[in-house]
Amino acid sequence: YTPSSLIMAKSKVPLMLRASFTSTTSEQAAGEQLAIDLSAYVDALAGKVLRIRNVWFGLDTGSGDAVQSTFYEADAPVGGMQLTTGTQTSLKAISDDRVIASSQYYYQAVDVNGATSPPQWFSVLPVPDMGFYVAADALTFMQKTSGNNFDDDIRFLCVFEAERVKLSASDVNFLLVNQTLTG
Repeated sequence: YTPSSLIMAKSKVPLMLRASFTSTTSEQAAGEQLAIDLSAYVDALAGKVLRIRNVWFGLDTGSGDAVQSTFYEADAPVGGMQLTTGTQTSLKAISDDRVIASSQYYYQAVDVNGATSPPQWFSVLPVPDMGFYVAADALTFMQKTSGNNFDDDIRFLCVFEAERVKLSASDVNFLLVNQTLTG
């Protein structure tokens, strides 16, 4: 007999997964996708899926530096980034069941007392508090710049926190039907 006070709780260490790519000026408007292989973390037949709790999107110059105002002074680039289930080829409506998280960005240079200042905003569709359950073994991180592009290469980044959990076979089947659509 082991008293319950001596039994150690199982640790659920969160996974921090990331995906990034650098888009050239011409690639930004066409949109770019990156497939994320989850086969090492998801086993649908065994009922093991990922619960994604937090998603963060960012962009920089590719060297870690902030986006310089010279990259957008005359242009005002605007665009979106998404993390979706399955293999996608374009941004999805935020009402689509495959969208885990979505972000929009807008850069516009403003002259403040003779100096260019970088006002920007990000609009983020947050992951629900209960988490987003993923049974599909692939995710897609994508971005597309609408209107004007940045004047230089930009690195787009997605970081997400997840943990492995076990679900019933019927729950996994429900998730797979909704999450493996391609388009």
